Amino acid sequence: MSDLDTELDLELETEESEAEIDPTRSFVDALQSGNFAGAETLFNDILGGKMQDALDAEKVAVADQIFNGVEPEEMDLDDEVEVDDTLDVEYGEEAEEFGSADSELEETEES
Repeated sequence: MSDLDTELDLELETEESEAEIDPTRSFVDALQSGNFAGAETLFNDILGGKMQDALDAEKVAVADQIFNGVEPEEMDLDDEVEVDDTLDVEYGEEAEEFGSADSELEETEES
């Protein structure tokens, strides 16, 4: 391979990588700069892309079931978590302090 071919390949790779801009980074940059209209468009594009990917995956799964006789995957519905448990895990002592303030308020209201 000649030096010219190698140089052209490198230029093409550089142009492709520059064209691939991270949409999440663009979204955050738009929010930080105060461009909320642009951020809304970027958010909708990101969310729409994720939804389209999920729909395409489900279409493939359904087609597999219909045409190839593949059994559908069972979904685990045992992942239900109480909201209070989630708050305790996420916020720790802050949630306990908030909970104690609520109980004090209830005691005051009952009096």
